[in-house]
Amino acid sequence: MTDFLDRWAGETDANAKLVAEELLIAEVTEAIWEAMEDANISKKELAQRMGASKGHVSQVLSGSRNMTLRTLADISHALKLKPAFSLEADARPQGYRAEPDVPVLRKRSKLRYSVEGNAIYPQTVWTKAA
Repeated sequence: MTDFLDRWAGETDANAKLVAEELLIAEVTEAIWEAMEDANISKKELAQRMGASKGHVSQVLSGSRNMTLRTLADISHALKLKPAFSLEADARPQGYRAEPDVPVLRKRSKLRYSVEGNAIYPQTVWTKAA
């Protein structure tokens, strides 16, 4: 996480919520790409297994279409995997505002991302699955 993004997320609850949403989307999408690569499954094959179009799968995995829990379940089923989910307590006290040198968010997975300006983008490293 960047210092800027940490500070920005700590400024308001709305910012923290937006960062949490985007990080969750990126983390789930990254896990799907990794599972596809591990299984050597392309978007086309995943779409066939799901009974969906390749375009639909591309939109879901690019973030341009909302991934519902049902879609995540369909993808998991097509990959013959069971999704796991957990919630962790937020260690920040109520009304916390980040200082410039205090990280607000911690990396929870092996999520690979790049930062451009104030936006986070998953890295496109899953060449086999693409």
